[in-house]
Amino acid sequence: MTKKKFVIIDALAMAYRAYYAFMNRPLITTSGEPTSAVYGFITQMIRVIEETKPDFLAVAFDSKEKTFRHEMYDLYKSSRSAMPDDMIPQLQRIKEFVGYLNVPLYIKPGFEADDIIGTAVKVAEKKNYISYAVTPDKDYVQLVTENVKLIKTGKSNELIITDEKKVKEDYGFEPKFMIDFLALVGDSSDDIPGVAGVGPKSAQPLIEQFGHLEDIYANIENVEKKGIKTKLENSKENAFLSKELATIVTDMKMDFTFGEDLPKPDFEKLGKMFNELEFKNTLLRIKKIYSEEISESELAESNPEKSRKIFDKSKTKYHLINSIDGANILATLLSKSKEFIFDTETDSLNTLEVNLAGASFCIKPGEAYFVITNPFADSTDLFAQDMEDKINVDDFVKIFKPIFEDEAIKKICQNGKYDIGVLAKYDIHLKGFYFDTMLASYLIDPDQKHGMDALSEKYLNYSPIPFSEIMGEKKDATKIFSVESEMLNEYASEDADITMQLYKVLKKEINKNNLQDLANNIEFPLAPVLEQIERNGVKLDSKTLHEFSKELEVMIDTFTTKIHNLAGEEFNIKSTKQLQHILFEKIKLKPTKKTKTGFSTDAKSLEALKGEHDIVDIILDYRQITKLKSTYADALPKLVNANTGRIHTTFNQTIASTGRLSSIKPNLQNIPIRTELGREIRKAFIPTDKNHLILSADYSQIELRIMAHMSKDKGMTKAFNNGEDIHRSTAALVFGVKPKDVDTDMRRKAKEVNFGILYGIGPFGLASRLGISRMHAKEVIDTYFETFKNIKGMMDSFIEQAKEKGYAETMNGRRRFLRNINSKNRVVRQFEERVAINMPIQGTAADMIKIAMINIHNELEKRNAKTKMILQVHDELLFDLHKDEQAELTPVIKKLMEDAMKFDVPIIVEAGVGKNWLEAH
Repeated sequence: MTKKKFVIIDALAMAYRAYYAFMNRPLITTSGEPTSAVYGFITQMIRVIEETKPDFLAVAFDSKEKTFRHEMYDLYKSSRSAMPDDMIPQLQRIKEFVGYLNVPLYIKPGFEADDIIGTAVKVAEKKNYISYAVTPDKDYVQLVTENVKLIKTGKSNELIITDEKKVKEDYGFEPKFMIDFLALVGDSSDDIPGVAGVGPKSAQPLIEQFGHLEDIYANIENVEKKGIKTKLENSKENAFLSKELATIVTDMKMDFTFGEDLPKPDFEKLGKMFNELEFKNTLLRIKKIYSEEISESELAESNPEKSRKIFDKSKTKYHLINSIDGANILATLLSKSKEFIFDTETDSLNTLEVNLAGASFCIKPGEAYFVITNPFADSTDLFAQDMEDKINVDDFVKIFKPIFEDEAIKKICQNGKYDIGVLAKYDIHLKGFYFDTMLASYLIDPDQKHGMDALSEKYLNYSPIPFSEIMGEKKDATKIFSVESEMLNEYASEDADITMQLYKVLKKEINKNNLQDLANNIEFPLAPVLEQIERNGVKLDSKTLHEFSKELEVMIDTFTTKIHNLAGEEFNIKSTKQLQHILFEKIKLKPTKKTKTGFSTDAKSLEALKGEHDIVDIILDYRQITKLKSTYADALPKLVNANTGRIHTTFNQTIASTGRLSSIKPNLQNIPIRTELGREIRKAFIPTDKNHLILSADYSQIELRIMAHMSKDKGMTKAFNNGEDIHRSTAALVFGVKPKDVDTDMRRKAKEVNFGILYGIGPFGLASRLGISRMHAKEVIDTYFETFKNIKGMMDSFIEQAKEKGYAETMNGRRRFLRNINSKNRVVRQFEERVAINMPIQGTAADMIKIAMINIHNELEKRNAKTKMILQVHDELLFDLHKDEQAELTPVIKKLMEDAMKFDVPIIVEAGVGKNWLEAH
């Protein structure tokens, strides 16, 4: 008898895979709704159904809440980036799709989709089904049995089925040992630590020889390699913790109803949804699966004519320049042009260490030039060979430096900050930077993708030569010097040509949407400023951090001893089960929340138990210290550039939809400030030498001041104009007391309300922040709005304007599109309403500090100052201040920041100077 088939899909994993598959060519409807994740998920799900023909189908989703694994281990999935903003509404669309298919969708708070699927396939196995778990995650290998298989999508979009035989072939052991394998090697995607220093090649023979983790440690004396044995001994606690974290739950309490046949979808609702999403052939495929009748009009629509390509590659002319004479002729041509595109080709993204392979230029659409260079002249570098037909990079600089530095000639780029940095490495200081297609795309719609490939697909209907075509699948940029010259010319010249054609299109879009001021006075001129800040870098006192790390290590040992003494026994503080035993069974504290693994020991639960027993406070301190040590004290010194002795972060202009800057490698926007110990990290950020100091200039409550200006609220405006403590003034008005009678708790609550209002906070959110009932929180918010009547009016008007225009807008005209603000789905709509409230205020604050940075940069250059701007963190600017310029420049910087934009309330910048960042702030 043929066994019935059960298919269950890991929705979030599949949606993420789809989202990133379209990263370079994102799908967006004509109305602007992002659909990459939705399209990828739906098409893959249809394909799975077509190929497996299941008797029963289900979908599992991760819940929004933290899981029992987070409680077990604080750092679980801690390094994962926040979900992209444009993916959030897409998940709701996926849930709608599953609902219209009439397929069960399973979510359970505190658990992951892994656990739902693990339990479901075991239930199905007992019912004699063959189960297929659809997921790209290797964790699921542990579930594979004779009746449980995995499905994932391969490189060519084919479905790969993993069964017991394939697991053995791929890993060298049976599926049941996958948990032990993960316990040893860890899992960086989930921040599961594993055994430090043990990788797949070391783990596999251990499992082959001994079996499960418990057996490995039971026979540790028989481990032949001393190094591996030592690593196992040193990481025993982490190994068993990792096994616990990696184990998928298979015995959850959930009801799974296995039907006889797949229920029929709601074709009418699916059709309407696909029309909105502009998925033309999708309904047809689904109807075929369910043997539903297909109309002639539907068949006709399934074969639309291909769109005309705007970019015609057959009409292009690309010139390879590999001689001095050719370079001089091109330079003369460029010097006579009013504007040109340029793009650099290099072997690295690090502009401090980059080697130039060439530069492409374009003066008119359809024709481009690539100057191929040799940066290894007089070098023993292996890349130096076979470079006779290339221009020495010194000659390139000599010929083209005057043109790059001619301010009268306009230069246009795609991601110009990088190209400016490449030129700076060769002592070319670009002047006349005029337009950036990447930044223009960001201003037109911050939520679309801004890479050249994506823009070419969208605006030119053309797919450029992929980087992998010339570099190979691994995309190793260091191999650029071994690429055949003509091939590199074709690739590089096409980039310049496409950028020229994008420039023509995007410039019109900028003008059409009245974004010229934002582009020409803020975003474009900011790029060179950020490049200079990145190049300046910030000096780090690694010795201070090393010493601080040692202090933290001593504190960790001290707190460990105290915790063990208070517990009356030694135990693994990082183990949730052991900590639960100590707190709730031995000490008998009253638990606040129940989880799958017992009573919760997460930060929120322990905060609620503060004061009940000394051990609770010490555990919270212990956790704070361990995080400070690993994330900052130990990590930051490793990121110091060996040549400069500084940290050089990279600023992103096109990530945050509000206009705020972000930074990576490292992210210096998250340096701790709230706790005393956290602030110690800032001590390590120091000036260049004894002749310099650190100057910190920080906007005071800038977003609240902008809110007061935009709302025209008399009470709030008066408080700021009178120089009052706004949080104390708010507390006095909200709680109906005199300012002198406002206590610390009242002020704290007023501060939470003031800032919470900026983010459209509701009673539930405020109740959570303040630790009060939802009813009390509602009363506080109601009283706030009664007191500051214009604030509520402003918020309502922001939402109404966004519903009417389809976007929220800053005072400078920066837009963020809100495609779902009129959605009938309450969750999706309310999310966008909160964005509509926050964006005009936070975005205006972002614009203001950008204007200040540009003005300060220009002023420092005009004065030929020794002082350098070295960092931007939210509303704060940091400077390497020369002592001789302190008296002169401090008030200048302060004034330029305060005068960047004009408001009805005073703008205050708090400026401090010190021997390090902490002392200056």
